[in-house]
Amino acid sequence: MILRSIVALMCLFSSFAYSAVFKSENTVLLKQWLAGTHRSTNDIIQGRAVNIGLQILPIWQDRIDGEWLYIESRIIDSPNKPFRQRILQLVATPNGLIRLYSYTIPRASDFAGAYYFPQVLASLTQSQLSISNNCELLIELKVTSTFVGETDVDSCITHQGMPLMTTFFAVSEVNMSFLDGGYDKFGNLVPGRLDIPITFLKLEDYADRE
Repeated sequence: MILRSIVALMCLFSSFAYSAVFKSENTVLLKQWLAGTHRSTNDIIQGRAVNIGLQILPIWQDRIDGEWLYIESRIIDSPNKPFRQRILQLVATPNGLIRLYSYTIPRASDFAGAYYFPQVLASLTQSQLSISNNCELLIELKVTSTFVGETDVDSCITHQGMPLMTTFFAVSEVNMSFLDGGYDKFGNLVPGRLDIPITFLKLEDYADRE
């Protein structure tokens, strides 16, 4: 009986520890700012006139290993299915930063439209996910009330002599922007596919439509 009580207490303290490490006020705030519908404000992206929409849905909110989100990217007014679908995990670190992990989804097209019909995600489990690249994003909340992130180059596995592609982004309560680039083997920043950031305006909070 005593041994069983000790084990129960250890499990309880372990849960508190994981909750403290993996979630924080900042991960909750970033989740809130990300969740919702967004639309690109760029008239031209990679030489094409195109509008991109993002739909971001909080999922698995009872988990203690961070904040989880489902994200869809689609061309506005296009009959095609989303061109990118990912699961994002936001994890708090002891030094106050946030690590963002991106996962691919098997048979992703089966889950298209999940923002409006979350029940289609009921069969999806974490064990089905695959890490989408070998790099993590490291995020910091600045005094300007903006989350600023960049690829953590120390977390990446690279081939010697090959450029390391990286992502820079900023998220506020009303918009977000992305820019990709890279580092050469000497550590110098080189341009990526985009010469200017892609900026998205937040049109709707997810909580507003529930």
